Amino acid sequence: MVTTGSTRVGGGHAGAASGGVPSGIPGLDVDPFAIEFFENPFPTQEALREAGPVVHLDKWNVYAVARYAEVHLVLNDPLTFCSSRGVGLSDFAKEKPWRPPSLILEADPPAHTRTRAVLSRVLSPAVMKQIRDGFAAAAEAKVDELLARGSFDAVADLAEAYPLSVFPDAVGLKREGREHLLPYAGVVFNAFGPPNQLRQTAIERSQPHQAYVQEQCQRDNLAPGGFGACIHARVATALVPRSIASRASRKNFRGCAAIHRWRAMHSRKRSASKARCRPSSAPRRRMSRSAAARSTRAKKS
Repeated sequence: MVTTGSTRVGGGHAGAASGGVPSGIPGLDVDPFAIEFFENPFPTQEALREAGPVVHLDKWNVYAVARYAEVHLVLNDPLTFCSSRGVGLSDFAKEKPWRPPSLILEADPPAHTRTRAVLSRVLSPAVMKQIRDGFAAAAEAKVDELLARGSFDAVADLAEAYPLSVFPDAVGLKREGREHLLPYAGVVFNAFGPPNQLRQTAIERSQPHQAYVQEQCQRDNLAPGGFGACIHARVATALVPRSIASRASRKNFRGCAAIHRWRAMHSRKRSASKARCRPSSAPRRRMSRSAAARSTRAKKS
């Protein structure tokens, strides 16, 4: 998790943007946004944790926190650390966002609270329980298919194929155009980073993928009963602007970003491997927290 600019903590000021790093904060010459990092991120992540509760990333002139306690503190203090100016390294107060800001990820209370109230009803535990059997059945079918092959590509045949077999239908997307989902997720993921080649290339190629997502999020293009249509229905009954529904529906596409992150870390190591067991039950984690922990903007003092 990285923070930029002037951070106010306990009455003091830490001004990375002004060029001065406070004494006691270690500086590290590492780049968690480089291709090499994704090939093996664990040594760098360990170095960040071991260096101290707050470190300065010299290459990009930003602060970073990598330990659980500090990440938890930042994520639960929206008065000091805001998201509305961007949750990556871009500052929306100083530069134009590459796409309209997310109403959930890139928003602060009370705006965030209003949108979350709509989504919490659409994506409630009761709703998730209703679709769980369908997701589980699809997972079992996918495992049986891969076992029958004897060997498979863990990225293309499992990490990408399974989510894309259940996620678009749950949202209510049309069959046509789904090939845009993973490229769009790649744009979202890389746009959180600094102005390096990864980010520049992703944004330059993003127009058709953005257009697809924007079009799919319109009410008339979403299948009845899907998450997207339900968001529109909830917005209508909540008496909030309809434009919010399309932008809130876009949040569902963030699921693909998680797929792309795993893909980025492992695609260079992909190899055909034999499947020997069925998936075990993994502990549940709040995806919104893990996604937000990658980068949250520090509010300017």
